[in-house]
Amino acid sequence: MNTEHRRIRFFLIALAILLLSPTAWAGQSISVNDINVGPATADDFVAGQIYIHAQPIFWQSDVPWRITVRSVNPNLGASDDGTYIKPLSDLMWKLSDDVTWTPVTQEEDEVDYGADTGDGVIYVDFVLTLDWLKDIAGNYGAELVFTIGAVE
Repeated sequence: MNTEHRRIRFFLIALAILLLSPTAWAGQSISVNDINVGPATADDFVAGQIYIHAQPIFWQSDVPWRITVRSVNPNLGASDDGTYIKPLSDLMWKLSDDVTWTPVTQEEDEVDYGADTGDGVIYVDFVLTLDWLKDIAGNYGAELVFTIGAVE
């Protein structure tokens, strides 16, 4: 095994952002935690991915709501030697009970919505694809913004 692959580290910073609707203030909030996966292992490369299961996203709203996600970063970062840029599309998400993966982009993508008011939690899975032939040692990650807004 190439020792360079063992040094690939992945982190995901998920920020909670409050979006106030211009038409009505809603008592809305959202919260998530930072995720640090650590170094990719040989088993991760054999599997072709690092899987991050059921990250909770807590929400609170007094009006119908919509949660979106987007990346602040255009890519997942550069290798230690600067010769490789890991594409943002190598990071995907899905609601834990869904089957379809969606690549992370810099555009807002709807994660979930609801007409119920109060508070709750949704669970999101992430997967980072790995490739023996392309990926080079480095610290890779993304800063994701989850936004809750009123549905108009």
